[in-house]
Amino acid sequence: MLTKLFSKTKQAKTYSRKMMEAGLPIRGEEFLILLFFITVGLSSIAAILIKHFAGFLIGGFLGFAVPNWALQWRINRRKTLLENQLADALSIISAGLSAGYSFLQSARLAADQLPPPISEELDRVVRLSSLGMPIEQALQIMAERVNSYDYEITVSAILVQLRRGGNLARILSTVSDTIRQRIELRGEIAASTAQARFSGWILMGLPFAVAVMVFIINPEWMRLLIDTELGRKMIYLGISMQTMGMLWIRKLLQVEL
Repeated sequence: MLTKLFSKTKQAKTYSRKMMEAGLPIRGEEFLILLFFITVGLSSIAAILIKHFAGFLIGGFLGFAVPNWALQWRINRRKTLLENQLADALSIISAGLSAGYSFLQSARLAADQLPPPISEELDRVVRLSSLGMPIEQALQIMAERVNSYDYEITVSAILVQLRRGGNLARILSTVSDTIRQRIELRGEIAASTAQARFSGWILMGLPFAVAVMVFIINPEWMRLLIDTELGRKMIYLGISMQTMGMLWIRKLLQVEL
């Protein structure tokens, strides 16, 4: 009953796409049901433990945010793995084409030699094509599922060569070299911004560490923040300002390639 109810919502379609990007074998409505029970359960437990309406809000926020953060972390991790493996896959496919194999045979060769998750994506493309789907459509579905700029330009280059003709092996070799250079540049940027990111995490965690320390040393001081209306407002204001600072630092350190 809950599956039928949630399957009619727009969020179910959104999460279904995220499940494909994360490589999880569940549907969007099933994740929504899990998210609903986690949110309700944590908000109820927090309200009972804290004995205040703020506990209900904090528990509900954590119950909703933590699963979504974990899902986004898995999506980003899988996407990074796929982007790092793409250059090797293109090199193998290019070598197969140069040896006289067809594109599908070369893709199968790359799927057999490389580890997941790219082997799973290439194997899916080969299986869809063997079942009768045009290779162009199978590649476009893979690009939509991965949702990566590197895959979009790779699929575009392959589709142009398949439709117009030309030396596909040479094109794939060039794209592979370009992707490797982009990966090296990302690594250099990550190394250059590591100190700033580490400082940002320290600044984010420092107020909470001080609060825990003060609560251990002198709990009466911390109870003034928790038990009084002014103290609770100061806590909400501090959390809001910390969140804004975190988003600001994150935006400053983002570099699009």
